[in-house]
Amino acid sequence: MQEHVIVLGGFESAYMKKLALYFNSRLDDHTRVEIIRELRDCGAQDTGMAWIGSEDFIRGIRSMKEDSSCIVLAEETSEDADHVFRYQPCERLYQKVMVRYRQMFGISAVSAVGTKQEWIVITADTAMDSLLAFSVIGAQILGERAGVLYLNLSECSGMEEAFLLERGMDLADVAAALQKEDEVCLDGCIRRLEQMDYIMPPVNPMILHELREREVRRLIQAVQQKEDYAYVVVALGSCCCGCELIFRTAARIFHLSGKGYLSDCSRKERYQFIRLCLGKQETPVEQVDAPPLPPGQGGVHLIHEWQEGMIGRAVRNCLDREVNM
Repeated sequence: MQEHVIVLGGFESAYMKKLALYFNSRLDDHTRVEIIRELRDCGAQDTGMAWIGSEDFIRGIRSMKEDSSCIVLAEETSEDADHVFRYQPCERLYQKVMVRYRQMFGISAVSAVGTKQEWIVITADTAMDSLLAFSVIGAQILGERAGVLYLNLSECSGMEEAFLLERGMDLADVAAALQKEDEVCLDGCIRRLEQMDYIMPPVNPMILHELREREVRRLIQAVQQKEDYAYVVVALGSCCCGCELIFRTAARIFHLSGKGYLSDCSRKERYQFIRLCLGKQETPVEQVDAPPLPPGQGGVHLIHEWQEGMIGRAVRNCLDREVNM
């Protein structure tokens, strides 16, 4: 197998050493990161090499090697095919760089990174208000570690109103492509909210119940092809057709419940349904008492308030604890 080299340059020595150490700890045995401090040290070899660094460094490389594969670690937040914002967590930076790197050399995600997309499904019976908060906070926390896509598949989730989001292309547009068996391109529907990417839930919640099992399978496959996401967080409030496929895709399932006799009854029925969907698959279903939500008004600030409050601590504890199969 061909050896691939990522050459890093143009920054202060301590920063490059830290970044190279992190990347090398995540890469497979056939790819490595090296550091050069001066352009004159870049050498003549260019086969299988990617150049990553500051604007000035990459400009110098391109003047010497016109056909080089280059990625700029930019000071500006706007990103494109060969520009990645420099100031973000190492894992997030790594994921974005590797997506571009793999595209340059036609390398599969498995061979280059050796990681698998992890799906986390959060469902609820009576505690529907906590479903939105718990799942969004979970996606925000995971977004500090790596790329996250958030999908809310619950009826009238309240997401648009809670965070004062602008309406645009949403899950209904994805569903239309799924139903027509067109090629599914999620990019036009994906937007950014703090530490997570998301697709807006549909205005008409009946869309969720019009999806058939085949279409849910195609939706899962389309998401799994998005290699820049290490995590997918799904808020699943509706028992839509094909929801068993979503449960079976999950590495972890969190089941939120309220308190009281009727909540206990609903929790038992929902738990039995989830286990029926899973069949012989031993995915852990972790029972969680829905944390209380503080009063608040709509806006992105809700996310920060929740993260710093009781529900934020509860979500972080759930994500960090060991899973008992």
